[in-house]
Amino acid sequence: MKIIHNTLPDLPDRYPFHQPIEQITFFDIETTGLSPKTSSIYLIGAMHYDISSNHWQLTQWFADDYQSEAKILNAFLTYLESFTFLYHFNGCSFDLPFISEKCKKHDIIPSKKISSVFSNIISGHQNDNCPGNIDLLKEICPFKKKLGLRKANQSFLEQWTGLKRQDIYNGSQLIKVYSEYMQQNILKKAKAEQLEKLLLLHNHDDIAGMLHVCSMLVYKDLFAPSKPLSASCSELTKNKIAITIPLRFPHKSTLKHTFNSTASSSLSLPDATLHLDKDHAVLTLPLYSGTLKYFFPDYKDYYYLPQEDTAIHKSVAQFVDASFRKKATAASCYTKKEGIFLPSLSPKEPVLKQPSFYYTYRSNPAFYELPWGDTEKLHSLITDYCTQELGCF
Repeated sequence: MKIIHNTLPDLPDRYPFHQPIEQITFFDIETTGLSPKTSSIYLIGAMHYDISSNHWQLTQWFADDYQSEAKILNAFLTYLESFTFLYHFNGCSFDLPFISEKCKKHDIIPSKKISSVFSNIISGHQNDNCPGNIDLLKEICPFKKKLGLRKANQSFLEQWTGLKRQDIYNGSQLIKVYSEYMQQNILKKAKAEQLEKLLLLHNHDDIAGMLHVCSMLVYKDLFAPSKPLSASCSELTKNKIAITIPLRFPHKSTLKHTFNSTASSSLSLPDATLHLDKDHAVLTLPLYSGTLKYFFPDYKDYYYLPQEDTAIHKSVAQFVDASFRKKATAASCYTKKEGIFLPSLSPKEPVLKQPSFYYTYRSNPAFYELPWGDTEKLHSLITDYCTQELGCF
């Protein structure tokens, strides 16, 4: 077994990880085939951040003979003990199950900490006691359609984020390269060294490329945030509102959301737009000025007054002449409100836990009243709106 060490500079616009960076490691394996029963691991690479040097340290464990697989596994598992968060690309489907099977073959029993990673893969869920297991493919795939991505494999995502790698091979092509390396390692050492560089370079670029692909995690921060988004109103008129969200994006793009109104041809809203720039996003939404209806959920407790075109509670309706009232239905149990309203992006039920207003009964979109003139309430509304509604964009 050979151990190779390399140092990589940090990215100037690196993704701001939510975990302590010194507790993160990236890893990738290279194998002689897809099945752990008939193939072997000939290379494992792992990379972590060294705070003292402000650089990434890449370690590769390479099998220069056919007896190195168990040594590679043991070395990698020992290395893994120092970290809490494990980043990889498609590791849940390939790398981790492959390693797990190989550990069984060599009677290697990982520590309780490491074992929890593999049991997490099998069970399909994560618990508080296992190290963070971050599969970049699974993190990014939910946003593939939204971003208009043709593919979601690592090489495509690297190109999409602007990275050009030195390596020109894929994993399957390198199987033959490794086979030739093993032959030349006996016959021609100089030739073997050239082939070894190709094998190491591919693994090196796969791991370095993951750091670039991590910039796409910003889309999860935007569309499925784990904490409230920072958002501020950058423009406000009675017809539209623009909201700025300070996030860094790897790719400039503009997304559109069409409000498919089911209310009436008289309610027609312009598209909402989400412009993603280098260091911020701008969400521009149309506003509706006029009168909308709030529908009471417990309509059986209300009466509808046709002349006033409103519903009142039965405790009050008892004082109204019976000829001027009738039992409310779900569609007639409303009160009207005039104001300026923000349309919901949700095609179904509104997302925010606050009063929702409608043009007609159960029509789309739903609306939220905009607290015009109240800066504090406006800020609270747009923060909640961006955090909870953008996933519907």
